Amino acid sequence: MEKEIFRMQIRLFRKACERWNKTNNECADIFDKYEIDGYIKDFYEILHVQGDEANLNDIEDYLLKKGAVYDFIGKCNPKSQIYGF
Repeated sequence: MEKEIFRMQIRLFRKACERWNKTNNECADIFDKYEIDGYIKDFYEILHVQGDEANLNDIEDYLLKKGAVYDFIGKCNPKSQIYGF
């Protein structure tokens, strides 16, 4: 199952870079700061039955609860204008 978790972490990282308009390094800093890979691992049993878009939405909700909105000031996309991502 570790391979499947790793694959999901990579897929969601790539989608996050694209959605948040961040470089790989910027996105890696966010993933590290807020322990997103751990979140994915801890909730894999729930996340693996959802699509990547739904999972990225869940991650954005998680980030909001962690106060991450300040890491996204000035960056926005149509899906999450309210959040500032």
